[in-house]
Amino acid sequence: MRRQRIVLAEDHDAVAEQLRSVLADHYDVEVVGDGDALLQAVERERPDAVVTDIAMPRRNGLLAARAVLNRYPELAVVFVSISDAPEMIRHAQSQGVLGYVLKCDAGEELLQAVQSALRGTLYISLHARMALGAL
Repeated sequence: MRRQRIVLAEDHDAVAEQLRSVLADHYDVEVVGDGDALLQAVERERPDAVVTDIAMPRRNGLLAARAVLNRYPELAVVFVSISDAPEMIRHAQSQGVLGYVLKCDAGEELLQAVQSALRGTLYISLHARMALGAL
């Protein structure tokens, strides 16, 4: 049985490696450094899920996720971000993204967020929920 594949978009190498290491025991992970490379990797790899930062060069994660979901609406997309702005979290949800994980929560919650998104269930990390006043 093939392992599920994830494309991870993160423009900072050290952060990308940390996020990849959280996922690599469970998934095949391809790392790319910007939104344009994310779109190319999705076309080439046809992954089961995408994990993307929001603030990236060339095309930010919001625009890249919108383009991916327009083409592949069933694809599980999870944002991983430093932004805990409630309007950003709500905007991500309105775009059809199934996960929003703050980078400070990623070590403990990214794997759970991806698993949830692959099941089609929304996942918001602890500190993002706190920012939304949902606790």
